[in-house]
Amino acid sequence: MSNTTLRKNQKNQLNNTGINQQKLRAFAGELAKDIHTQDDLAELSDSLVKMTIKAALGAEMEHHLGYAKHEQNTQDIDISNNTRNGYYPKTIKGSHGEVEIFVPRD
Repeated sequence: MSNTTLRKNQKNQLNNTGINQQKLRAFAGELAKDIHTQDDLAELSDSLVKMTIKAALGAEMEHHLGYAKHEQNTQDIDISNNTRNGYYPKTIKGSHGEVEIFVPRD
């Protein structure tokens, strides 16, 4: 396989996943410097899952409400009186095991 074909395949993988693999590799390399035991790796994995889900839920709430956290609702009051109203705990189960998260509510 030529270098040009390899680069095209790598570029296509980036486009299909929506994740910048180069940045992800650099980030993983930095995080790997602090991993010394299996427990360190498990803790890192758990933290990454929680942070990713929290970011996704926060973005979903922001889209749903139409304004970011700590900003005032600029929408017409008649259209939506919906606001953020704390969080509730939830345990999610997946291939990563069980993870306790806090789901934002409105």
